Amino acid sequence: MYWHHKIMGIFGVVLLAGCAITPTSQSQTQPPTTEKTDTLCQNDLAAIDVNFHASRANHCQVQSPTSLTITIDPENKPINSSAWYAFRVSPSHAGTLRVNLKYSHAKHRYPPKISYDGVNWDVLDPAKINEVSEDEISMRIPLKNRPIYVAAQEIFSVGAHNTWIEETEKLPFVSKSIIGSSIEGRPIYKLEAQVNSNIQKPYVVFVGRQHPPEVTGALAFMPFAETVLGDSKLAKNFRKKYDIILIPNMNPDGVTHGNWRHNMNGVDLNRDWGPFKQPETQAIEKEFERFKNGDDEIVLFLDFHSTWRNLLYTQTDEEPTIPAFFTRDWLLAVDARLDDNVYKFTREANKNSGKPVSKNYMYVTYGIPAITYEVGDHTDRKSIAIAADIFAQEMMKLLLEHESK
Repeated sequence: MYWHHKIMGIFGVVLLAGCAITPTSQSQTQPPTTEKTDTLCQNDLAAIDVNFHASRANHCQVQSPTSLTITIDPENKPINSSAWYAFRVSPSHAGTLRVNLKYSHAKHRYPPKISYDGVNWDVLDPAKINEVSEDEISMRIPLKNRPIYVAAQEIFSVGAHNTWIEETEKLPFVSKSIIGSSIEGRPIYKLEAQVNSNIQKPYVVFVGRQHPPEVTGALAFMPFAETVLGDSKLAKNFRKKYDIILIPNMNPDGVTHGNWRHNMNGVDLNRDWGPFKQPETQAIEKEFERFKNGDDEIVLFLDFHSTWRNLLYTQTDEEPTIPAFFTRDWLLAVDARLDDNVYKFTREANKNSGKPVSKNYMYVTYGIPAITYEVGDHTDRKSIAIAADIFAQEMMKLLLEHESK
């Protein structure tokens, strides 16, 4: 698979050129931001650094004039095996650099992606990758006369999120606010869409990026939101009946530091819904007070994530929700339109496990469909956008039908 990112703006179309794709947001045009100038290590052929947002490479050891070993450590342990890495190679001359990539507490999960500008990304040719063991790979990186980024997934930084937020805020019915701050003081932004603020309407709420490496979830969040905020007759009718809250990036510190899973306190934010001990989740709790005290009503909650394959974690059909059987009917409608060759997905309906995750908390607290929208790590990027558009359309249709009853 070859991924090429060139942005067409908000409501932009996804284009396919061979196996190339184009995501929907201007935010991906931002290259990683340089903060420092330190070199992690250097041999005769190239220097390695992690002087940009979302980078992670903890140790580097020179093995020869043309080879080196990079070790990747998690921010905390035990930890989910989402071994994120990102580093930059600055060549002294053309050649082939051999990099052994080792994980101290995880298995290799993400095939290397490469970019010369932090915007356009290719998957490194599999012929240049050898699996040494489940926790080590060896890769051969072709060097030209310019630096090259190597990362687990496309780098989607806090700045990229914020650019998308700024573009979306330009819509006349969308407002931006800060609902709280991360441990390191980064703002947690909320976008709220209201066509007529004088009329009280129920809300749908979408949140994202609780876990930093889950880039494909972010790539689904944007086109899903853009469809709901779009110019179609369906979207306009939907906004007459429903208001929308978007919280695209709940863990800006973790994204900035290239964390595998946690915030800067070493806590998985999606295990803190209910306790609300972290500043990032406390911001959510405060924002949702309006629903608890009855000032406003919430009817649907979606939390965007990434995992090994496309799936949705939901309540069972035996667990009552308002609207009744929304999830069942929604996914049946999507499945009728979405070819498995484009985007195959499954539903995993499980009774409340009692874990303090967003899905359980929102269902128990409000009795609404609360769904974790998981996107596969390796899912074709065009397919992610196509599916998100269809999921959003069918969501709006079904909620409008419910409203008319």
